[in-house]
Amino acid sequence: MSNRSAVILIDHRTRDLMLGVLLAHHLEALGVTCHLEPLESYHGALAAFAPDLILFNHINSSHLVRYSRRLAQLNVLTAVLPNEGIIFDEDDIRYNSGKYHKGSHIDFFFCWNEKHRAGLLETGLGAGHTRVEVCGVPRFDFYFEPWSRLYRPSQPAKRQRPLILLCTNLAFARFHGLADADVDRFFAPWKDRLLLYRDYRSLIQVQVREREKLLAFVRQLAACGKFDLVLRPHPREESSFYARFIAGLDAEQQRRIRLDDYSNITDLILACDLEISCETCTTALEAWIARKPTVELVFERHPLFFHEETARLNVLCENPEQIVEAVSAQLRDPSQAAHAEGRRCHLAAWCASPEGNSAKRIAGVLAEAIHAKPPVKREFTIGERRKGAKLKLLRKVDLPYSFNPLLPLKARLFPKNYASKDFTYRKTIRPSDVADARARLQAALADRTNPPAGGT
Repeated sequence: MSNRSAVILIDHRTRDLMLGVLLAHHLEALGVTCHLEPLESYHGALAAFAPDLILFNHINSSHLVRYSRRLAQLNVLTAVLPNEGIIFDEDDIRYNSGKYHKGSHIDFFFCWNEKHRAGLLETGLGAGHTRVEVCGVPRFDFYFEPWSRLYRPSQPAKRQRPLILLCTNLAFARFHGLADADVDRFFAPWKDRLLLYRDYRSLIQVQVREREKLLAFVRQLAACGKFDLVLRPHPREESSFYARFIAGLDAEQQRRIRLDDYSNITDLILACDLEISCETCTTALEAWIARKPTVELVFERHPLFFHEETARLNVLCENPEQIVEAVSAQLRDPSQAAHAEGRRCHLAAWCASPEGNSAKRIAGVLAEAIHAKPPVKREFTIGERRKGAKLKLLRKVDLPYSFNPLLPLKARLFPKNYASKDFTYRKTIRPSDVADARARLQAALADRTNPPAGGT
């Protein structure tokens, strides 16, 4: 074990864990020991590991801004690597560039594209000590060798029907029916700062209507008998809604639909024959990289959820009664060659032309900075040491830092009031999740039988 270390904070088990493991793999090859912890454990991780660096997915809240300054006092490097999708709206770019959270101490900010970098420079973040790097999308590395071996089976399953992957992107709908205070608390950071979020209650209703229209598309695909369908909810959706819908279909249709809210999206895209997205969604771009044909469902064309720049590079379908033929036509000619050049340019502009080496570049920058800083002895407060001890204790029994033994009971008794806390806890990683993911990566690297997969 190296005496230089980093903490990588993981926001969502399904979406973010394997990327964290890949970053750790590259950093450890450069002599930096890595600790992967849930996002909520950032306080405890400080004294528990005394790291040289902590990697966040954002520092867009006042408590994290204050915490970043505390890290600077302790000579702990702070880095930010966003894990959400591409940001198209100018106000949103400025928000995610720190316009409303001044005073943070960030040593490294890795952004997906030059547009975001320009936003960071506009807000002044890159004018000081912060090093701003355009790195592309590191989780897209998994569409390239050797990392695609984690997801592509050496012996692909033989299928009687084409496999269609339908990725939903209707996260706002999950707030429908929750307690008003819970909804208001979630949207508080954005409602007065982002014009598109100002009337957030109407946004919720938009996506409730869109979700109902989506079900009409699913019914058509299930009833035609031509395809097997994997229904993949967005990580921030409640999959139980779709489980109830599928349970209401007849037995034959149920056999042709599989709800998958646990697999990594790369796994599902590499396995499918065609991907369907719900208006603008990063999954469509991932399908382009993996050379899978796409169809984009069109709902209400709300500017927060639908962007013409991406839509014109997909085959669009607005009428549920036309979805079966739209999918069939694209399966007959899956190259979608008319869109190839436009997609290449779009990926170059918004994702820095993915090639499979983004995570390695990030690790190289961080490792160089860590090794350049002389190690120092850090003096933690009593509170910091107490939180570090709590983290270590819970790790011994395979529980995350945010463990609350009463939460399941509260969520059952008061579902409207505790839905958000319960949702957050269910996406939180445990030490065993990290161990399993690390073992998977090593097994994939040792497996030389898998063929190359994906790549533009």
